[in-house]
Amino acid sequence: MPLTNNVLTVLWWGGYTILCIWGQRAIPGVDFFAAGLILSLQKEERLEVTLSLIVLWMLLLEGTGNLPFGYGLAWYGLLTAFYFMGQWLFEARSFLFMALLGLALGILHPILVCSLSSLAKLHVPVQPLLIQGAMQAGAFFLIWLIVDFSYPQRLRQHVKSL
Repeated sequence: MPLTNNVLTVLWWGGYTILCIWGQRAIPGVDFFAAGLILSLQKEERLEVTLSLIVLWMLLLEGTGNLPFGYGLAWYGLLTAFYFMGQWLFEARSFLFMALLGLALGILHPILVCSLSSLAKLHVPVQPLLIQGAMQAGAFFLIWLIVDFSYPQRLRQHVKSL
């Protein structure tokens, strides 16, 4: 019996979430969920799917970190804002746009961590943050390419044209 598109969507995003958790454990400082958020904004017709993914991933980020609440909210909020602002200038799925989003995330990571750690009166060395930011900038584009390529063909047919 073939799976319905709703079941396939839940299974695909559930599997993606599990792989992202494993990836973030293997490579600390790189957010694997960010590329999935952008892909969900690009591919999912129903906004509630994207919103539920954002809430789930934000809770995972907030629960596993040691910064005060707000990093995940600011991170995904700014990423979503960058995406919608960039759509006015670039094709939503262009490689250049995805590379620029990755660069923006690479710059944003050290800024957010330094800002939130200063609110909690934590001292965080800057050099590892800069390395993590550079890793995030490069990894975002590669993760987006892999996730875009592996997104189920059956779900693609319901994608609105750009």
